[in-house]
Amino acid sequence: MSFSSDPPAAGTAAEHFDKASTSYERITGGCTREVARFLLTFQPTKDTSSVVLDNACGTGIITEEILERFPTSSKAKVYAADLAPSMVSSLATKAASKGWVNGKDGLLEASIMDAEELTFPDNMFTHSYTNLGILFFKNPEKAASHIYRTLRPGGRAFVTTWSKLGYLSPVHRTQKAIRPNSTPWELPINKAWFTEEKLRQVLESGGFEAGNIQIQSLTVSYRGNDLDDLVDIMETAFSSAVTEGWSEEEREKWPVALRESLSDVEKANASIEMVAYVAVARK
Repeated sequence: MSFSSDPPAAGTAAEHFDKASTSYERITGGCTREVARFLLTFQPTKDTSSVVLDNACGTGIITEEILERFPTSSKAKVYAADLAPSMVSSLATKAASKGWVNGKDGLLEASIMDAEELTFPDNMFTHSYTNLGILFFKNPEKAASHIYRTLRPGGRAFVTTWSKLGYLSPVHRTQKAIRPNSTPWELPINKAWFTEEKLRQVLESGGFEAGNIQIQSLTVSYRGNDLDDLVDIMETAFSSAVTEGWSEEEREKWPVALRESLSDVEKANASIEMVAYVAVARK
């Protein structure tokens, strides 16, 4: 595995994810893994002849699901890449703890690599996964061209983004309850990404033919073990960003106001509805 890399530039999405690596899966409320598991239900199935890219891999959720889901006799070779060094380091730690074999003769190779500058050869992968990462790229069209370039003819690329970030509504209600005149907080994502057309346009610009791209919606859950846990996850994920510049008195109101901002159904289920776009593109 390769870990030599300069720290991500300040203020970039890579820097954010690099800092969030230790808490990443918790603050995503399990929804990223739920999308990942859905992706692995698609054909073609993976076997020992498969060569898989886990692109913008984060902590390796796709990688983990693949290497744990399939029996040893039919495991695919996985290449995992991410621009955030701590994410790749986290995956390496996970690989060691699970006894996965690393290196060129093993099941997994992970490296620090920019999705917009993939260094893998042309036509390398049978399966390429970019799960909830492309919407954070500075140049998603360039990243899509690398996804296309590194995919084998007949191979499939699985690319996901969000249609609905359900947690934003309670966050905004919490803000309004404490600071009625504050500007609703938003993630640094172009709002065009919340349309199917944006995902399709980016993939087509990367080289995929329109007729070879299929997109569907998938509803998943941002959840906690119980209501207290859900509130704690959301506080960990959002409070520091949303309450920047607030007084200490205002910050202290956040947990109670956040709990009250949830609907009765969200409280009862300790979960919030999220909707993803799932694209399957054939080269």
